[in-house]
Amino acid sequence: MPLPTQTIQLLEQLKLHNILLVEWENALFNRLGYPLVVHNDLIFLVPDEQLHIVEKLAADIGYHAADRETLPPRYPSEESDQSLRYIIQKHGNICSRIVLLPLSWAGVSPNDVVHLSDAENSLPCSVYTMPVSVACTALVRIASREKRGSKLRMEAIAALCSVIAYHFFDTSYEGDYYEIPPEDQELSEKEVLEMTNAVNNMKEWEMKEGEEWIRDELIKAMTGATSYDDLPCKND
Repeated sequence: MPLPTQTIQLLEQLKLHNILLVEWENALFNRLGYPLVVHNDLIFLVPDEQLHIVEKLAADIGYHAADRETLPPRYPSEESDQSLRYIIQKHGNICSRIVLLPLSWAGVSPNDVVHLSDAENSLPCSVYTMPVSVACTALVRIASREKRGSKLRMEAIAALCSVIAYHFFDTSYEGDYYEIPPEDQELSEKEVLEMTNAVNNMKEWEMKEGEEWIRDELIKAMTGATSYDDLPCKND
């Protein structure tokens, strides 16, 4: 379904004002191999210093930030009190939305992202994405800031598990449904090779100073040495 004219106008204004838009959540996870329905929702990370410009441009065309009652959260990022959320389209009780958050919320910098080509981007503005290493480390940062059991932490960890599984491993299966193997079943030769390649890939990730622990914890969780739920959390 095409975007509303008003939303296209906003995106064109964001392009005119050189606002850096970095895709986040469903669009990003889908690009990294985790198959999710994107709908007409738009979720972006924006440089902190540009967020107030975005808010003003949105107000100029008639968009005003929605509260939780008007627009119940659908995505993990909407659990953050730093998010700007706008209704862009209504279909009965279903609302399409645009969600914007500061880059610092995910611990991402402009140097971490890459520009999408015209063939990869259908929006009337420039959009940036990020490699799997940046996305996964960002999800760990978000989860680790939250208290254990918080909704945002659980959703961030669920997204992290799925991105890693779909990006590094063959998750296809034959038949009408997937049969969960017993926990004591040994990995197949193919699965061992996939795990080895995934570990070697992660070991090559460039980490920010002081965040090497994220890579180490991810490797331990992915290989089953620990659980993703064991990742550090607030008040640990």
